[in-house]
Amino acid sequence: MQVKDCMHTHVTTVTPETLVSTADQMMHDRRIRHLPVVTEQHTLVGVLTDRDVRWAEASDAPSMAEHELTYLLDRLRVQDIMTRDVVTVRSATPLVEAGQIFLQKKFGCLPVVRDNNRLEGIITVADLLRVYIQQYTAKELMGIESMMQTQVITATPAMSLAEVQRLMHDNHIRHVPVVSGKRLVGMLTDRDIREASPSPATTLTRGEVAYQMETTPIKTCMTRDVVWLCPGITMANAARELVQRTIGCLPVVDHGTLVGVVTDMDCLRAFLHTAQSAESRET
Repeated sequence: MQVKDCMHTHVTTVTPETLVSTADQMMHDRRIRHLPVVTEQHTLVGVLTDRDVRWAEASDAPSMAEHELTYLLDRLRVQDIMTRDVVTVRSATPLVEAGQIFLQKKFGCLPVVRDNNRLEGIITVADLLRVYIQQYTAKELMGIESMMQTQVITATPAMSLAEVQRLMHDNHIRHVPVVSGKRLVGMLTDRDIREASPSPATTLTRGEVAYQMETTPIKTCMTRDVVWLCPGITMANAARELVQRTIGCLPVVDHGTLVGVVTDMDCLRAFLHTAQSAESRET
């Protein structure tokens, strides 16, 4: 299969001149994490992610007065913080090749372009997982134990928003299971932290915002009704849960004890393994 078989052609985009605050609101309203940046001629010139926005909002400018920083953030344009060196694919790119790019680069989406770098569509990790769910028979599917991560970074309910934010940043992760002992009691994502943090438009000073982040426990905003997996299911079933719930990580629980996690990238790795094994048998 090729990228054109599962890519999206109706894509939400912004222009380089769009205000970052506007783009941020668009991502929030549509629950997406990536926005291709295009010119009036629909030429791709960059990509903006929710992480780009977070880094811009958290920029450390100790010599700048609070009102000056707020003034700059309110007028920041997409072109000021977007990624310009964009990795792209073509509609004829094999899905397996696109999947390998996702794994190597740790991207969540890839813009699809035609000649002159004109945007044609977009493909996400979730699109590849849908193919994985639909295409392979039970005999070809591997169990969850073969791909799940057993060395899991966790948090406790009493940890502060700032502590877990640093934990995520230092370990390059977006999801943290919350445990009491070894028992799973919640789940926290980078989006949860962002939504629980004071708005960039707040009248609080940066010191007051930092104090609030350091003193607010994550139990106030973590998800308590957590969807989890049992050992023994297939990776395709794990992928189905991730896609249907539009989430990127699921904890694996055995008799109440957290034993691992499965992410969308783990499922993608399983998809590529299965696809490549099928190709080897055919040749």
